[in-house]
Amino acid sequence: MRPTDVLFKTASVKKFTNYRDLGFKYKVVRIPALKDEIKSRQPKTESATCVNEMSRMMDCWKKTDFNQSACSKETEVFMQCVAAAKAASQEARDRAAKGLPVKGSNFRPSKQVNEMLARYPQPASNLR
Repeated sequence: MRPTDVLFKTASVKKFTNYRDLGFKYKVVRIPALKDEIKSRQPKTESATCVNEMSRMMDCWKKTDFNQSACSKETEVFMQCVAAAKAASQEARDRAAKGLPVKGSNFRPSKQVNEMLARYPQPASNLR
């Protein structure tokens, strides 16, 4: 049987000195409050774009002994993909410069989060 807290509060047992009441209940490892700022991070770099289109274009070159005129269709598809990826990358950079999240994401840039946290600073804590 394990002695409970109620028994130790009511009865003074001399031989169980490891279980005596030390006056506090919880050990505070970290203060339960947000900090006033977060670490600034750059958005992760994207992986390579248009890899499938590029491999199809290179396969076509290999089949036609690197004759580019025979693979004009594959080259055009690859160039369209590169242009679309470049436009998407530019749009993402513009949104980040304005402080908006990446399209399709709820994560805010660290600069914007720091501005929001600065509006409502945390009070000093007495738990240290």
